[in-house]
Amino acid sequence: MPDGGYLKGLNREDIAMNQRIIAVDDSDIAQEFIRINLAELGFNDVVGFMSPREALSSFEKGPASADLILLDIMMPEMDGIELCARIRVIDAWRDIPIIMLTSRMDIESLSRAFMAGANDYVTKPFNRIELQARMRSCLRLKSEMDRRRAGERRGSRTTASTLTADVSPHVRDVVGTKASLQADFLSMNAETRAMTGMVVLKIDDIKPENDLQASQAADVIRQVSKTVAKVAIPAGDSFVHWDNDLFCLAATGATVGELESRAKVFIDAVDAAALTLTDTWSKTQVTLSAAIAPANGGTLANNLAQAIQAVNAASRDRLSSLVTVVNEQDQH
Repeated sequence: MPDGGYLKGLNREDIAMNQRIIAVDDSDIAQEFIRINLAELGFNDVVGFMSPREALSSFEKGPASADLILLDIMMPEMDGIELCARIRVIDAWRDIPIIMLTSRMDIESLSRAFMAGANDYVTKPFNRIELQARMRSCLRLKSEMDRRRAGERRGSRTTASTLTADVSPHVRDVVGTKASLQADFLSMNAETRAMTGMVVLKIDDIKPENDLQASQAADVIRQVSKTVAKVAIPAGDSFVHWDNDLFCLAATGATVGELESRAKVFIDAVDAAALTLTDTWSKTQVTLSAAIAPANGGTLANNLAQAIQAVNAASRDRLSSLVTVVNEQDQH
């Protein structure tokens, strides 16, 4: 039986109060920490499992009764990645968003989690603002999928571009959303997924350790978003604000060379805009770094994780003119 229950949280107008969250973590301290933080964020219906096997048994026995699942990666009996994979083969729970909770930041663990079907991750100890943002994004992904299914039942189609609420305020209505792109991925058949390549773009040098205030970083993201939103992309491509300083373009049927060309157009557009950021000592021109994850038959989640790792490395080294290609042999 679950060890959690209903929580009396603080009322927040910007968060829906009726979503049920399931948390699976073998630590009673972590469970209490999750309950307290979710209550303060306004989530009033939280169910906790300390045993992954008990959680899986509950998932297998009944219809989907949650809007979001939080899974700890490091657990005895069955780790969170294996549990995630098992949840994804249960029809009723296949599309319920899953966020992994981890103190590990190695790319192998994150790649395995994405391959198992996780939608996102949050590192421990939690940053409450980050946790809230990622939960809201995943909850809106579920809402988008629910709307699409309802539209299909009515004989209509709801497009991903209608979902804009999960974008940060400074980029809303400028580019597409992470949730809409994830919904597109989920709606693709296997053949289309295998033909889809991605470009991941990252804004260089806007981390707090570079002496930028949060308001300055938000303003840089907003300015870059407006600039890249003006870049023309081929029909059928999807371009979204993925998370914080990351943007993602997905293109079906594009070659590596075509993906590189798309990336360079975005990089050149930001260079031409001559945007600047100001740290403690000087002004610096805003630049983009880019990584390519070509279609290679691998999973989209794994390709995306590889591309994010590559673009983070490129951005750290200030190689904004370099497009890093994630080759097929790099995939696992």
